[in-house]
Amino acid sequence: MFRKLGILLVVVVMVTGISVIGMADNNTLNIGSAAEATGLDPRLETDIPSAERLNIIMEPLVTFNSDMELETRLATSWEFSDDSLRLSFWLRDDVLWHDGTQFTAEDVKYTMEWVLSEDNAAPNRPLYAAISEIVIEDDYTIHFHLSSPNVFLLNNIARMPIVPAHHGDRADFRRNPVGTGPYKFVSWTRDDRMVMVANEDYWGGVPIVKNLVFRAIPEDSGRLLAFEAGEIDMYQGGIVPQELPRLEEDPNIIVQRATGTGHVYLGFQTRTEPFDNLKVRQAMAHLLNREAIIDRIQNGIGTVSTGPVPAGLPWYNPDVRTYDYSLERARELMAEAGLEGADFTVNLHTNENPLRIRISELLQFEAARIGISVNVTIEEWGSFWSRLQQPDHPFDMFIVGWVGQVDPDRAMYRQFHTDGPFNFGGYSDERLDYLLEKGLTVDPTTQESIDIYREAQAIVAENCYYGFINYYEEIMLTHPYMEGPVVHPYTANAWQNAHLFSKNK
Repeated sequence: MFRKLGILLVVVVMVTGISVIGMADNNTLNIGSAAEATGLDPRLETDIPSAERLNIIMEPLVTFNSDMELETRLATSWEFSDDSLRLSFWLRDDVLWHDGTQFTAEDVKYTMEWVLSEDNAAPNRPLYAAISEIVIEDDYTIHFHLSSPNVFLLNNIARMPIVPAHHGDRADFRRNPVGTGPYKFVSWTRDDRMVMVANEDYWGGVPIVKNLVFRAIPEDSGRLLAFEAGEIDMYQGGIVPQELPRLEEDPNIIVQRATGTGHVYLGFQTRTEPFDNLKVRQAMAHLLNREAIIDRIQNGIGTVSTGPVPAGLPWYNPDVRTYDYSLERARELMAEAGLEGADFTVNLHTNENPLRIRISELLQFEAARIGISVNVTIEEWGSFWSRLQQPDHPFDMFIVGWVGQVDPDRAMYRQFHTDGPFNFGGYSDERLDYLLEKGLTVDPTTQESIDIYREAQAIVAENCYYGFINYYEEIMLTHPYMEGPVVHPYTANAWQNAHLFSKNK
């Protein structure tokens, strides 16, 4: 069974004097996006389509550049105390909010305390839980006091844009944000476009191109057609794999490629039957023909994934248990689980990403060969992501991905700790919890840190909490008339320097 949920069209528009139609070509950057944003409040959003847009409107204290190195943004510098229990930031004193109000340390304190408060529904709160007190020294100096060391805290702060204290409690902030970034929010026509205009007072210099438009085009083929027709100037991610060789040979198209920072996986709901049974999870993992998925569905884009930590990081464990494609082994495991020949149905959910749909179809076919009927449901991204985050979600299995896994904490704590906010499958292991907590306190440059996270990966693999599929490769398409865009290993940050882009069409 294969069904697709209807998509509700909601229009959210602000009053503006700017007309999208009729903008001079060189005065508008048109960016394609694989999905619609779920919202524009960095305290609440956890998805890449939202972050792509947010990182133009708002800014964090520090950020990751295209080499995945931390660099300053709203902060000019930072420093950990010798005991690692205080993290201090010195802030820029020349930053204005889009309404003309001065940015100060009060805004930083407000944002982080809002996220830390249990009265608010901030899904990423555990990432900042080590912060016990925030002390403002003056308008441009702020100190985070920690209850215990968190060696990866700075990486997490790099993903939290700052919210204005005088606007953050406004009921409509999530749909009508105010930031410090190079472009100001203008309007949002859901499932169509989001319009922004240059921030003439931007501390980093007035943007070269005055207007910016995000176009939500979920179908990869439709996005490519829009690109080749000149309706969009650039996009990253969601490339039609079979078209890539042709695109790379076309002198009128610039293709940039980079190793990504995440992976696609098959998740299991372990709270209920049948995936509370390890052998059933392992059987399903053996039905994933990863090499065929990469070679035939993705046309060689990406590599086989064996765990949550990207292979380029020092913590990566190359020796974890893996689940090679094998119908025979899958049947054996189902027999060991007492389900050989059983006629039962499971539900698999994913979003409208074409590659994930094709992977779902392939898994559906393979499962049928050993007597398992898989109902596949395809949902609009926002609906799928929102439902997946609910503890009582009805998904037996789900295909989705993670990006921005630049350290082992980001790649594992939220997903596999018993209390992790994105532990969608209800995974729980006492030893794993201990390791993920211990890892936060150990110098990440030491062998002890590497040993901790390699053991943690081994536990995830042994318990088959995920059926890992492939590591990402990021691909950006631009037209030759564009200058400035650089493919980013972390898609959320692809457009953070859009104010430096120029267009000479």
